Amino acid sequence: MDSTVSFFAMPIGTQISNVGSEVQSALRWRKAGNRQREISFCEKAIEFLTVMQQDPKNKHRIGELDACIEELRDFFLGDNEYHTSEETLIRYYDAFLYQAD
Repeated sequence: MDSTVSFFAMPIGTQISNVGSEVQSALRWRKAGNRQREISFCEKAIEFLTVMQQDPKNKHRIGELDACIEELRDFFLGDNEYHTSEETLIRYYDAFLYQAD
């Protein structure tokens, strides 16, 4: 089965929880000083968000998903011009963990 189709079958809470898991992993690798792994997990989170944008049930969330992608790129790959903190990312994505249950 196509992995995109199975991702589409997940509720939004589960989809975003998968993103949050990748973000958490990227943050752990950042603390461990492994830039390659940090970037790899960040890119996976961005990939999940991009797939979410293609999911018809998320068509009214495109703006928020765009903002999430932009913030992750800025924080992990850019100069953190938005002054995002690790705590901000954790709080945002952890809020969806409770919806996924």
